Order: sequence, then structure tokens, then C-alpha cells
Amino acid sequence: MKFAISPCPNDTFSFYALIKKIIASDFEFVFDDIENLNLSAEKKEYPITKLSFAQYLNVQDDYELLDAGSALGIGTGPVLVGNVDSIDKTKPIAVPGLNTTASLLLKYYLGKDVILEPMYFRDVAERVANGEFQAGVLIHEGRFVFESQGLKLLADLGNHWTEKSGLAVPLGCICVRRDFLEMRNQIEDLIRQSLKIAFDNPEATYPYVASMAQHLQGDVLQKHIYAFVNEFSFDISHLRAKLLEELAKC
Repeated sequence: MKFAISPCPNDTFSFYALIKKIIASDFEFVFDDIENLNLSAEKKEYPITKLSFAQYLNVQDDYELLDAGSALGIGTGPVLVGNVDSIDKTKPIAVPGLNTTASLLLKYYLGKDVILEPMYFRDVAERVANGEFQAGVLIHEGRFVFESQGLKLLADLGNHWTEKSGLAVPLGCICVRRDFLEMRNQIEDLIRQSLKIAFDNPEATYPYVASMAQHLQGDVLQKHIYAFVNEFSFDISHLRAKLLEELAKC
């Protein structure tokens, strides 16, 4: 059974024990950029897939949101960076895909009329730094290293979300296609087992996580992991309805 995730540190950390067959399963892991996974879900390509929470709102007729495996920030998330002091809303802002939660959070911050220019997430910082765009939204490890690229923080979009909504920041989630819905409990149990193994011995995961990451510095990887893999990764059942209701307002 194909299980599609991104190569970002929170995914490779969370699912390390399943990827490396430390836990037996029938999963065949596929790795792709989060926006590609969002678009693949529109074609119902994968039985189990990582999605942006924002995209789940668009494909929930075909997929069910799992309570395990999500990446939620606690007052932190995608960041808006640039070389300007204020945003000119007549000019586009670079974003890591139109269907990502990052883009939705930018609209939550600047308004729905903001002009978005989608691109591969690893290209955003460079294209802002070279002056091609006034600003851009960074996700994954990039949000921790933008100052080294000569960029300045304009807004922490995750912190803005939490201040306004009072909720954790819903970034990525794991969804099962509805024709496999009878396997939901089994899949969630395996995910929680994998998370527990990762938290019990995190050092064992780091070489693999680094091999898949954009930025290899150990402190960056660990900051990324522990910013987005937390108690919510084990269970979001108590707040999923509130998260989806608030996202739908964006």
C-alpha cells in the first residue's frame, strides 16, 4: 500500500520506524514535495498521503483526515520573509504552492486579495534574496535559516494564526482514501508506534533525516522536528473540528 509523504524532517522523523521496517507493515513509502502531494490527492493517487490541512478541505469527499501523524506548530509555522519594510499588495509574493497551508495562512494575514506566485518550496528563499520577489513564505527547514541568506522576518504566520484563533497551527496531516477507510484504526496505531520509537531514541533517526533534508545542520534539523512533531502528532481528535472550522474561514 503506497504511503506518500514529504522528505521534510518532521515526516522522516515521524515515520522512520515504518520506512526502515523496524515496525512491520505493508506500506510502500513514496516521497514528494508537499504541493505535488496536494495535487496528487485531487487525482486520488495514493491510498495514504500527507496533505496540507488547507488542501484537505478541498478533497475531503475522497479522503478522511487521520487523528495521528499530523504536524501542528505551537505558535509557530511558516514565515513571511523579504528585503522590504512593508508589503506592496500589487506585487506577487512567492509561495510554496497554492494549495499549501502556508498560502492560506498568508491570506489569513494579508487578506484574500494578496497575489500569490507558486513555486517549489526550496526555490522561494533564493528568488526573494536575488530580488525577483519582494517577499516569500518559507516552510520546512527554510524557516529556520533565512537570516543566513540575507532575508529578514516580516511576519511569523503561525504565530499570527495562534494569536488570532487561539489554536495550534495546522500545517500537514495524514489522510486515508475513503475506499481504505476500514484500515483507519490500524494505520493510526502503526503511526503512533512509529512516533513513540522516534521519540524514545531520536538520535537513531538523525542520519536518515539529514540525508533527506534541505539543510543539514544538526541544530536546524532538531529545531524543525521538535517545532512540528509533538503531542498533537499522536492525536488531534480533540481539536480537529475547531481547526477545520477556522481554516474554512480563511
